[in-house]
Amino acid sequence: MQREVDLNMSYENLPLVNPEAPKVESRRSNEGKTPSAESIKQDLEDAVEIITNIDLGEPVKQEDRIEADEKYLIDTMPGENSKPASMGKGGSRKPHYTRLYALGNNMVFQAACCMPLRVIAANLDGAAVSGKVLYSTHSDEKGGKLIYEFQGKGSELIIDVRRGDSTRAQRIIFKI
Repeated sequence: MQREVDLNMSYENLPLVNPEAPKVESRRSNEGKTPSAESIKQDLEDAVEIITNIDLGEPVKQEDRIEADEKYLIDTMPGENSKPASMGKGGSRKPHYTRLYALGNNMVFQAACCMPLRVIAANLDGAAVSGKVLYSTHSDEKGGKLIYEFQGKGSELIIDVRRGDSTRAQRIIFKI
């Protein structure tokens, strides 16, 4: 069963990223393992398939991609009883990746995970960033997919992404 999210949804007044948000240790048992060649190939194929279905006004090329400088977990609700994000049920592997593309004056963020995804905060050189969801979906078979377009200019983009109903978020920092 596939659940669709309103593609016209917009987060007009995203809160500023809290740079003081405490980092959280990952509890995943496979931390430190490098992804297999097959999983890297699967992630790439999934990313290309999803982003080519979105009209961004121009084709996305590999050279448009910006790699993340840092990725880590943060507590979005310090003091609350943090509940780890529940992982998808067994079965086949679902793609997991985060990507940022510089397309002219637009920054387009793409992510995939086994759970539903949403941007909860974004910051560009200290200022809140507005943007809109171009694509968001989740299904038990294919996991969560998100494509989000940011507006604004700067040299650093910080994105906080929530997975499922977790009180933690993945913080991703890009030097543009």
